[in-house]
Amino acid sequence: MENRISQQTPFAYRCLHHPVYGKAFRYQCYKTAEIIHPTGTPIEEFGIVVDGILKANLYTVNGCELCSAYFEDCDVFPEFLYFTGKKVYTYTLAAVKKTEVAWIATSVFERMLQDDSEMMYSFMLYISKRGLKNQMLLNCLNYQTIQERVAYWLIGMNNLSQNEHIPLPKSQTMWANTLRVSRSSLNQEIKRMEALGYFRIDGHNLVLLNQKALEDLL
Repeated sequence: MENRISQQTPFAYRCLHHPVYGKAFRYQCYKTAEIIHPTGTPIEEFGIVVDGILKANLYTVNGCELCSAYFEDCDVFPEFLYFTGKKVYTYTLAAVKKTEVAWIATSVFERMLQDDSEMMYSFMLYISKRGLKNQMLLNCLNYQTIQERVAYWLIGMNNLSQNEHIPLPKSQTMWANTLRVSRSSLNQEIKRMEALGYFRIDGHNLVLLNQKALEDLL
C-alpha cells in the first residue's frame, strides 16, 4: 500500500518535501503580469509553481503576443528546454496572476535525480505525462472547427485522467488560448455541447457523459 501511495505522489510534492534536497529550494512571489525571465535568459534554476499560474509567451514579428504554454500548480519548468540541450529560455516567462514559485539550482536538481533513484523514476513519469499532454495539444490543433478541437481535447484529457472527471483550466481564457480559438466562440460552443449531453460542467471539473459521441465528431 505504501509503495502504491508513494508512486502516486506528485513529483513536485516529492521535490519540495524531499528530506535532503527540499531545503535547497528558495521561494519567491510574483505580481500579476510580472516578467520573470525574458527570452534568452540563461536557465540556471528549475521552478515549481506552488500557487498561481505562469505563461510562456512568444511574439510575432509585429509584436503580437502568443501564449505557447501555461504552468499551473505543481508544474515543473523549464525541464524540456534544459534536458533537450536548450540552456536559455526560448520564450518570455510571465505571471498570469499572483504566483509563488519554488526555485532550485539546476546543478542541485540534477544531483537529486542522480542520488535518488525513486526521484528519477518519479521525474520520468512526470515528463512522460507532460509529453503526452503536449503531443495531444499539437494534434488537437490539426482540427479546423472549435467543436472538433473541444472534442479532441476532452478525449485526450480523459485518457490522461482516466476517471471521466476532467479538471478544467483555471479560466476560460486559458482554455481558449490552449485551443487557439476566441474566448467568446469557445464559450458558445461549450454551452451548446453541454446542452446536447456530451458532458456536464461541475464547478472546476467537467464530467464526461458520452465519449463515444465525442469520438464520432472527429
